[in-house]
Amino acid sequence: AAVIYETPEGGDTASYRALCPHLRPRWRDWPGLVLDVGFWGRWWVLGRRLRDHDVNEEEFAALPAPLRRLEPRQLRSHR
Repeated sequence: AAVIYETPEGGDTASYRALCPHLRPRWRDWPGLVLDVGFWGRWWVLGRRLRDHDVNEEEFAALPAPLRRLEPRQLRSHR
């Protein structure tokens, strides 16, 4: 399992805000800082948000109807 979260300051920053323990995020702030959770070999939030991120519907509107849809078996991956 892995978690991606947002931090106000990087771990290698030497600023007062990064070093002061009273200014660090508290446990109750963590749900708002979590960006994604990964387990079983995939990122759950990012995987959903990046699905079809490069498809431009306007570009394919002029194609005949059978060519506008792709079946999962037609897609290739370099996994």
